[in-house]
Amino acid sequence: MSELYYRERIFSKFNAGIFAVVVGFLLFSLIYQLTVGPLGSKPANNQTLIVMILIFAAIGINFSTLSIAINPEGLRVGYGLLNNTIPWKNIESSYLDKTSVIMYGGWGIRLGRVKGKWRLVYNVFRGPRVVLVLKKGWYREFVFSTRNPQEMMKIIGQQLKNLHNN
Repeated sequence: MSELYYRERIFSKFNAGIFAVVVGFLLFSLIYQLTVGPLGSKPANNQTLIVMILIFAAIGINFSTLSIAINPEGLRVGYGLLNNTIPWKNIESSYLDKTSVIMYGGWGIRLGRVKGKWRLVYNVFRGPRVVLVLKKGWYREFVFSTRNPQEMMKIIGQQLKNLHNN
């Protein structure tokens, strides 16, 4: 395993809370149907409720924490099982993102166009974001949230400088 320069984990109370409410409602519905009787005039069957509880719980767990890791090969950002790795050789530059999350359509993993360029975004409900301008790929900018934007920019700048000096 290669040396790790930086690691950050951002727990999103907002994401976790939304999925907890959905799972709680589904769990309540299942318990109600098992103990009292059918819920509503067209109740979901118990197996469907169990499957929905498991799916929403898994999605909630997966999207509750954004992870960032920087090593000599590049930068990895991800929500649970959904990770994206950007090698240093594919990064042209970086800057702090001033775009509102509303322009991205919210938080989580988003794909959209900003100023004519496709952006892949991994963001949390609140917080600063860094934009990586990429040399190639089907999206030309990669955006991610971080609690430490200045430190992140410093590390990225140093890695790009080292890459150009070699």
